[in-house]
Amino acid sequence: MEKESLLYIIVVGPAPKADRSVIEATVRALDMEVCFRDDIHDTALAPARGTPAGYLSYLPCSRAGIVDAFSSFPVGAGQDIPFYQHLDEKEIPPGMAALPVSGFFHSPLTAVQAHGMAGCMARLSILLSQNHSLVKEVARYRKERNQLIAIGTSLSSEKYLDKLLALILSETRDVVGADAGSIYVREHVPSGDLWTNRLLFKVAQNDSVNMTEKAKEIPIPITDNTISGYVALMGEPLLIDDVYKLDTLVPYSWSKGFDKRFNYRTKSMLTVPLKNMAGEVVGVLQLMNKKKDPRQKLGSPAAISQNVAPFSHSDEDFVRSIGSFAAVSIERVQLYQEIEDIFEGFLSSSAAAIDERDRVTSGHSLRVAEYAMALVDAINAETEGPFGSINFSEERKRQFKFAAYLHDIGKIGVPEALLTKESKLSDASLVALESRGDYIKTMISWKGAGADLPWKSVQELDDDVAFIRSISKAGFLPDDGVKRLEALRAKRFRPAGGEPRALCSDAEWEQLSIRKGNLTDKERDLINSHAVATRRILTKIPWTRELREIPYIASHHHEKLDGSGYPDRLKESDINLECRILAVVDIYEALVSQDRPYKPRMPVAKAVEILRSEAKARRLDAGVVEFFVAKGIHQLFVKE
Repeated sequence: MEKESLLYIIVVGPAPKADRSVIEATVRALDMEVCFRDDIHDTALAPARGTPAGYLSYLPCSRAGIVDAFSSFPVGAGQDIPFYQHLDEKEIPPGMAALPVSGFFHSPLTAVQAHGMAGCMARLSILLSQNHSLVKEVARYRKERNQLIAIGTSLSSEKYLDKLLALILSETRDVVGADAGSIYVREHVPSGDLWTNRLLFKVAQNDSVNMTEKAKEIPIPITDNTISGYVALMGEPLLIDDVYKLDTLVPYSWSKGFDKRFNYRTKSMLTVPLKNMAGEVVGVLQLMNKKKDPRQKLGSPAAISQNVAPFSHSDEDFVRSIGSFAAVSIERVQLYQEIEDIFEGFLSSSAAAIDERDRVTSGHSLRVAEYAMALVDAINAETEGPFGSINFSEERKRQFKFAAYLHDIGKIGVPEALLTKESKLSDASLVALESRGDYIKTMISWKGAGADLPWKSVQELDDDVAFIRSISKAGFLPDDGVKRLEALRAKRFRPAGGEPRALCSDAEWEQLSIRKGNLTDKERDLINSHAVATRRILTKIPWTRELREIPYIASHHHEKLDGSGYPDRLKESDINLECRILAVVDIYEALVSQDRPYKPRMPVAKAVEILRSEAKARRLDAGVVEFFVAKGIHQLFVKE
């Protein structure tokens, strides 16, 4: 046994020379050391290695002296340190029974007495050491148990894979004091319960290296060439004291590329497979460089060599326990993600199906959702300004995305003829009108020009038909056009055996008299009713708590801040941010997308001008409009 590990006792006070000799011989025989002091408070001669095994006191035997001696002991150690007091008298002074004195002795001290006291000190010291170790082990066990419970609780509440993996890694590193670590997830085939033979490098953390870049999803084959691949292949953990000193017989190796790039030194390593309840490996957790002081940063390879310890088997057992939680959580989150992806795919396909009813607006809902998500990402990146304090959580962002997909789903109840209406009169109506014109031409030819007819010639009739054709196309009908249409309505002809009638029927005249666009008020109201239909359809879906606002957001994208919107004519205070964003991007996408029957595709500058005009009139949110333009999001799908 090395000298620094020996137990020692302290003899304090003027011990007779004969007693000193007996004590020295006894402690040597017991493989102990002795330190002689004149004063109980004198620490100059004490070995610098903690609490002594006991005391032999030759100080005057008095209550005050003994109390003073115990005051020099470490706090809380008085009851644990044997203290023997020398007696000058034959009798023990009164009041000593109340003091924590282990025993009394007389001089001259015999070898038997000395051996008895020193042996008692040695045995008690060993028992105390074992007890302290046991207490520490129990405390460690309780800490690990509580940490496992806390980690398990945290893992069970996380729904997103990237966040889950980062949480698993940070919690595990914190528990075992690892400076760095990474997680690999086994590639999974979503279409079935199939695993590939590849690991995907998902997340990496390092306390001593500033890793600002997001880890690239590098595929790692599950073979015995790499440490992570070997652990995944064998399904057993691997403890390595120094990855630079691997045995030449092992099949795996360690790449020093990262270390060279960042002036780092990977040394100790613990790699554990993450197994699901079926015993299948779903990933690998790899920890590097167990720090002697968890708070210390390992600034250089030299510092790493001095301050890194090997991982222990207790570390391995604990990490394996965490690995069980982690594997189940990873599978749960992957399943949740697959369900979410299926659901999102269903919603986006539903939106696309609605858009496909009108070839002109095909893809509109998906583009609106992309604009909205780009705007949300930009808002989340802001740290100052009107949006600096706003942050969309993953749940809120997903809710908004789904609402954007579904904002026009109510159009499923709008007649397709209205959605695809390209002119005021349908082709069938124009053919019928031209047939009536041809009939009138026959009458002119048979009866002669001007005979009971308001048209003086075939040319005049052709001019009226051409006029009708021109105003039937989408556009603005000026005042002179309205007057000519009124005059045309007054022109009548009498078919054989019938009543006088106009060239245009009342229904056709109503369509042709539309001043702007190609929809009558009734038709426009019917199309606008899609907002109410959207709400009616979406409120029938049992949304989860995180998605419960989807019907509200989707059905109010036509609301205006001044209360002039629809379907509920909401005021500014009742319109949330999602509805304001959706209103801006919906209008903008409609303006700059491909040509529509009632308007040509608009240049970006003109569309931005219209958005700003609407914002100035307090119909659109000016802050959203300017942010949308300032961040360049309006250029997302635009090709000038």
